[in-house]
Amino acid sequence: DDVSAWAGHWMLRESLTKKYSVKLIGEANYASGDSHATDGTRGTFDQLYPTGHDKYGLADQVGWKNMTNIRAGIELTPRKGLVLGSSYHSIWVANKNDALYNAGGAALVRVAGGAASRHVGQEIDVQATYAVTPQVTLGAGYAHLITGSFLKQATPGASYSAPYVMATYVFLADK
Repeated sequence: DDVSAWAGHWMLRESLTKKYSVKLIGEANYASGDSHATDGTRGTFDQLYPTGHDKYGLADQVGWKNMTNIRAGIELTPRKGLVLGSSYHSIWVANKNDALYNAGGAALVRVAGGAASRHVGQEIDVQATYAVTPQVTLGAGYAHLITGSFLKQATPGASYSAPYVMATYVFLADK
């Protein structure tokens, strides 16, 4: 097959105040989808790297294939090493004749004959990270995906929640 696919990532990040280091974030992500699976041209963007964690929501339910993701977020640093953040995502499939793909790039669901709506859903994320040392960071967060019309047509339409905790150790960090 011929390939006619593309993707883009656009981001605005504005620091508002020195105190608490408040940052506003606006982001748009797009990856093309395929309108006709049998026409000899692949229109679905092939994501370059699997699992772009936290790029399209902390729940990691959507990959960079056949998608549009709009994000609005805020980050603040109330004290050195502590970062608090929250984001809102609105997610659509780029082409309602193609599938919704997961974070690893595999097709999750498709509506035979094309979906009535492109809207996958909305996601709300909150997270906190704390740098204990230059090598050790601890974090926790919560993500909640509210199903949209596309998922309600393609699946039973249940919402999804993902709480998590994490610890990161960087071997080559400055001591």
